[in-house]
Amino acid sequence: MGICASSKDDVVDETSLELELQILQERMQNLFTFKVLLLGAGESGKSTVVKQLRLIHNKKLQEKELDTIGDSLHQNVIDCMKALLYAAQNYGYELTEEENKKTAEVILNFDDSHRISYELGVAIQKIYNSKAIKDAYARRAEYWLLDSCSYYLKNLDRFTEIKYVPSEEDTVMARIRTTGIVVSELEQKIKKMEDDDPDYLKFQVVDVGGQRNERKKWMHCFDDVKCILFVVNLAGYSQVLFEDATKNRMKESLELFADVSKRAIFKDTPLFLFLNKKDLFEKQIQQGDLNKYFPEYEGGADLHKALAFVEAEFRKQAPTGKDVHIEVVTSVMKRDIRSAFEEVKKHLYSNNRKAIDEEKKRIRKETKQQKKLKA
Repeated sequence: MGICASSKDDVVDETSLELELQILQERMQNLFTFKVLLLGAGESGKSTVVKQLRLIHNKKLQEKELDTIGDSLHQNVIDCMKALLYAAQNYGYELTEEENKKTAEVILNFDDSHRISYELGVAIQKIYNSKAIKDAYARRAEYWLLDSCSYYLKNLDRFTEIKYVPSEEDTVMARIRTTGIVVSELEQKIKKMEDDDPDYLKFQVVDVGGQRNERKKWMHCFDDVKCILFVVNLAGYSQVLFEDATKNRMKESLELFADVSKRAIFKDTPLFLFLNKKDLFEKQIQQGDLNKYFPEYEGGADLHKALAFVEAEFRKQAPTGKDVHIEVVTSVMKRDIRSAFEEVKKHLYSNNRKAIDEEKKRIRKETKQQKKLKA
């Protein structure tokens, strides 16, 4: 009986030691894992940033995901056309052709569970080119409209092909409103400094919806955040919110940025600000002076002065002494996001290197002790 009991105890001890070693290995990997919290108001381009990061890190989309993107692009077209039709009606721009009037009824009553047929696509492109809709589009800063509206309508004939599969560009341009919390696991191979270092740096990019009704979920993501990446729609200086047509998008972003940056839980958390949609911003300041929305701005249509002003406005929202690392990007351009996120990764790795090295020493010491016991 004594011999049997001893054998059983040996097995239990062996299993316990294996578990301890496994936990130590996981602790080592966790040192090289960084949680990045992606925040920003609605329509800032957060989801586009995530899609680009996944493409950059070779995260291939599955067939189901491509189907969802295809459905979303069709829905994007309908959303844009409904917004344009309502705007035309509000501004008194009338559709003159009977065919366009019939198409308008179909659009306004469209079943969201279906895709647009090729025939309806042709009719939509015709109504999009009508004077009433063109006039409404010219006043798009006064109401909510997706930034990529012209892209969707330009490519609608391709979207309605029977065997259509979204291209990489379509994937990036598709607008899928984030609801809930989406975590993307990214990896980057690194040169190992020591034999027991992991082969990869891992980044958990946590994206939560930016609309007001989604922000109550943010607090569930605040634990163990190594970096905040806050995304701003530069073109939003002359636009209104989806959920509140009386609120300027950039002013909403400024208020939200102030709230996030001043939270005690993020006192020592690095803060990156991605000023997004630079391409649209550059075009818009030629047409609508930033001074109209921010009277203290005096730089006219000069892009560099306008960007410097916006950067300064956001820096003013952060607590005194808080570093704000700013990157100006166009999220639909992969090279912009690749370059900007490289800066994030370098900062995270170098900023945490000392703590990593100290914890590694402790883990190695514990590992040696466990291996001695196992021997």
